Amino acid sequence: MRTMSPSMTTLEVLRLKVAMITRGVHLPSDKSSTRTGGAGPTLGCYFLINNEVVVNAPVRTKNQSSQFHALDLEHLTDNRFRIMGFEEKTVEVTLVETPKFYQLDLADGTPMTHIALVHGVDCLATTIVQHCAYFDAGLECRYCSLPISLQQGNTILRKSPEQFLEVLTQAQKEGCATHLTFTIGSPNQSDRGVSEYVHFVSTIRQHSNIPIHVQLEPPESPDSLRDLKEAGVDTVGIHLETYSDELREKYCPGKYQHASVSDYLSAWNTAETLFGRGQVSSFILLGLGETPQQLHQGFETTIKIGVIPVPVPCRPNPGSHMEGHIPDYVDKLDQIVDIYLDCATLLHQFHMDPAIHRAGCIRCTGCTALTEAYQVIKTAHESKH
Repeated sequence: MRTMSPSMTTLEVLRLKVAMITRGVHLPSDKSSTRTGGAGPTLGCYFLINNEVVVNAPVRTKNQSSQFHALDLEHLTDNRFRIMGFEEKTVEVTLVETPKFYQLDLADGTPMTHIALVHGVDCLATTIVQHCAYFDAGLECRYCSLPISLQQGNTILRKSPEQFLEVLTQAQKEGCATHLTFTIGSPNQSDRGVSEYVHFVSTIRQHSNIPIHVQLEPPESPDSLRDLKEAGVDTVGIHLETYSDELREKYCPGKYQHASVSDYLSAWNTAETLFGRGQVSSFILLGLGETPQQLHQGFETTIKIGVIPVPVPCRPNPGSHMEGHIPDYVDKLDQIVDIYLDCATLLHQFHMDPAIHRAGCIRCTGCTALTEAYQVIKTAHESKH
């Protein structure tokens, strides 16, 4: 587990990270490449606070910079930057270096970046099938741009486990792959892609015991989750996105029609039994309109099951329906910090340290400040005893 440097308190690190993942950063010049398509956060760069805390900060254009009150970065030397104008502090951050394998091709000539990318500093991730049935029906999540990277020629439709293993071997040589994350576009299948995952993971397991995280919607049969466990999956993300049915219908119409909140609760219960307490997670998007009270109630329900809710600022992707949308977390730094502290307090109360999660987004930590919030609560608790 990462520890905080004496140069900043745990609360100061938390506040800075929340500012970076919500307000974003404005670079003085093009110092890095950013991902412009896909299902997850795009147009971001990975930074390190105190050389240890990972942050995936959206890079804002000049116009966006004023809309989001982005943090201005002054380039110092190499990958070092100084953050200007944050709470009267002078803070330096380090840009995470791009892996060397990003310049390499597979034996079949496919660029390795078309197969997998590194998230944070050591999570190798891929979308094994770059297609979502909800786009075919016009029911895609409104912030998602899954097809864009395929349309731009930055990936391929279907990755084979053999291709992924070739990238994994190279990434491990470079020291930037200690756990894996696999995602999939929602397929028109009752198992929600479990059969695809099982084939992929089973092949990986013939060669490696590296921890594996997969993400999916609630499958119709609980046996599907058991199949994932037996194939060798370590952790799962079953992402509700928002506890509000009204917001689910508005922003995630396909997922809303497929499964109710009670379906998610049932899937979480089954998954927790199979994978263990703290090894199941659910993204909860901030900025869609839920109140802190609604979030608190949802966090408590989720945590009592043994599932870790992962508050993540919604970052509408270019090419999505919400391109240009300004989430309601803008100018609400204190409120978002308090939401993270509230979730972390509940996790601490129920003895669920996010650091126990073996693989995936929680272990990566780049897009959420949950781990840092937990450290604040843990430190405060220990100081009283």
